[in-house]
This record gives sequence, C-alpha cells and structure tokens, in this order.
Amino acid sequence: MDSIGIFSEFLAGLRYEDLPEDVVENTKKFIMDTIGVGIAGQHAPGCPELLAVAKQWGGTPEATVLMQRFRCPAPWAGLVNSVSMHALDFDDTLDESAHHGMVSAFPAALAVAEAKGAVSGKDLICAVTAGLDVSCRIAMSVKRPLSWTRAATCGYFGAVAAAGKILGLDTEKMWNAFGIVYSQTAGNVQGLRDGAVSKRMQPGFAVKSAILSVVLAQKGVTGAQNVLEGDYGFFKLYEGNEFDRSVLLQDLGKTFMGTRLSLKAYPSCRMTHAGIDLALALKREHSLGMSDIETVRITCSKMVYDLVGKPFEIRSNPQIDAQFSLPYTVTAAFARGDVFIEDFEENRIRKPEILDHVGKVQVILDPGIDPKDMMQCRMEVKCRDGRVFTASTSAASGNPLNPLSVDACVQKFVKCVRYAMPEASDEWMARVLYTIRRMETLENIQQLTGLLSGHAG
Repeated sequence: MDSIGIFSEFLAGLRYEDLPEDVVENTKKFIMDTIGVGIAGQHAPGCPELLAVAKQWGGTPEATVLMQRFRCPAPWAGLVNSVSMHALDFDDTLDESAHHGMVSAFPAALAVAEAKGAVSGKDLICAVTAGLDVSCRIAMSVKRPLSWTRAATCGYFGAVAAAGKILGLDTEKMWNAFGIVYSQTAGNVQGLRDGAVSKRMQPGFAVKSAILSVVLAQKGVTGAQNVLEGDYGFFKLYEGNEFDRSVLLQDLGKTFMGTRLSLKAYPSCRMTHAGIDLALALKREHSLGMSDIETVRITCSKMVYDLVGKPFEIRSNPQIDAQFSLPYTVTAAFARGDVFIEDFEENRIRKPEILDHVGKVQVILDPGIDPKDMMQCRMEVKCRDGRVFTASTSAASGNPLNPLSVDACVQKFVKCVRYAMPEASDEWMARVLYTIRRMETLENIQQLTGLLSGHAG
C-alpha cells in the first residue's frame, strides 16, 4: 500500500484522546506563535495586495481573515492568513529538513473549522497536530538538500490532513483528498533565490488547494491513489526517489513529529539563525561592534551557503533580500545587539551601520558538514586590534535541543502584536493568550476567532 493510504487510515481513526499531554501543549504553543507572527505580518509586502483581491472577489462569509473585519470563503481566508503568517519568515521551522509546518496546517484547519461551524478546541488541536505530523514526516523522510520548497510541497499534504480531520473524512475520502491535492502540488526555491514576494505565498497556495481538495473529496470526487510512492508519485518526481520509508512511517500514532519543530527567535530564514546566535553571543561576551571588526568568517553546509551565504545584495525586495542573507543578519546582530522585525524594513537595511560593514562577513562552504544541515555553524571574528574570537553551535535557539520557553514565546507574541498594532490593549492580548492556553476547553473555536476578527481594544 502506498504510504498515503497508511496515513489516511491513521488520520481517519485519530482522536484528541490519542494525543499525549506534551503533544497537546506543544501544538497550543505553536498555535500561539503562529497567530502572533501572523498579526505582525499582515502589513508585509504582498499581504495587503492579496487581501484586496480577496475583498474584490467577496463570496460567502465563511471564515475570518486575521485581525480584519472581513470574512470570506474558506479557501481565500486560509490563503490570506497563511501568507501573513509566513510573510516575515518568523514562523516555525523543521530544522532537519527546512520545512515550515504550521503555516499550512493551522490556517487550513482554522478556515475549514469556521466554515463547518461548531468545532471544538479539542478538534482543532487534533487536526493541527495531525497536519504537522504528516507534513513533517514527509519532509524528514527526504534525503536530498532543498530543491523544491518543502513549506509548500509538503505543506499541501499537511494542510489536507488538517482540513480533512476537521471535516471528519473517512479513510477513502481522505485518501482521495490527498490524491486531488497532489494534482496541484508545487512550490519552488527560485522565488527565494530571486527575492520575489511570491516566495511567501507558496504555503498559502497549499492551504487554498487543500481546502478545495477536502471539500471535493467529501462530495465524492476521486484522486490518484499512489500519491507518494507511485511510478509518477511525489517522491519519484519531486525528490529523485531519495527518501527513507522507515522515517516516513516510524512510530506512526505514537510519536507526533510536530514536536520536532523549532520556534524562531528572529524573523529571518532559519538558515541564518545559528550565525545570528553566535554573533550575539560574541557581541555580549566581548562588547564587539562592527566598527571593531576586520572580518567575520562563517563556515556552514552547502544548503546554507547556497541559499543565504552569498554576498549581500539589495534588489527589488529589500526585506526578502535581508531575510535571506547571512551576511546581513550577522552584521545587524553585531551592529544592534538584537534582530527583530524592524531590522528588515528598508530604511534600516540601507543604514550606513549596515552597508558600510556587511562586506566584512564572508560565508565559506564546509564540505565536511552534511549538505542539508541547517544548524552546524562556526564563526571566526578577527578584530582590527588583532584579537581573534571563535564560536560554534550545532543547535540554534528555538531548536528542541535548545528550546524557547513558554514565557519567551509569550514575550515574542506581545512584541509581534505591539509591532503591528501598538493600539492593542493589554487586556485583549491577555484574553487571546488565555484562550489559546486553555483551547482544549473551548466548546467552539469561534471563542478564539471572535477575538481575532479585527477588534483589539
């Protein structure tokens, strides 16, 4: 049987009561994080334009667009919300495979739950957990470095799993939904390389397609059956058949792979985070600024070098150029002592404190590091006065081996909301956080979406 059939059987039988307590708490923490970064990202390039299109098209007011007094058909709400959640590159990452899980699973489940109505908090938690498990398993099983963007390609399957659970699809219909979405699966890294705004929209396209797919499957439309391992299946066509089936299915139903996700401390490509950590640590320890430094040499894997290691260049979208630049983010860390959303606004990117020094940062490929390893990083700093400092890491902040505490996640949520909505009241934020942290007690998730519907006073 194709592995997608095994996933379909598993998903049809999964219940909230099957989830260990630590898995439930992990899912709630990631929901909190994703809502926070989604609020912060709602005004990022591409998001207002997409919202304007959704408003222009209108349609049945089924689902809430985050922090907007606007409801629209579930596929469009899921798309708009996903893009805002991914726009600042502040959402979770699967460090083992360069995959973002929540940005597909959560907005798909949320939009379908609102459209269906009367969905409990337990059902939403179960659906999001299921979506994370499926997409992370597929991403982790792939052996190759990043080629297709897995936040999109793997996200199609995670979004179907999450949305299908909300609709209560049985094994046959879930299987068909996976087959239908496979007809739409796409997502390329070229948009990242070219600094295109469309890069941040690709997981949203997965959400939109997944919602369509589960509704069609519910109505009896059929899809391909050998979705992952067929002669023309996902692994063969997209990943050169370089995958590990044992990783894909290991301890299915016992271990939930969403617990392997990392929370981000900085709003930039995850491949920049190990370097930022090292720069901030050396700055704190030795009181270093960029004016003290002659050169910074960073050694990393091939994937990191290829995607974020090239000399910094400002093109048509400075925010994206900076988010995907190790030289820029490391320079910002040394120059400012923190890396937050404001550091990716164009006026900050073009400041002399950055542009006069960013050329000092050199990124070097280390062929001894696994080509797809995002975490291993070594930094050597040579100062103008002759001092030399070195540091290294194998687990960036937010990784399960170096996790962010719940308190740190709450602080991140507050900072994100304050960035986008300085008028938001402390009382409103406390209510949102309280509602998320007790989500399993909600009889209807509209108790949460009502808070997120555009009024934060």
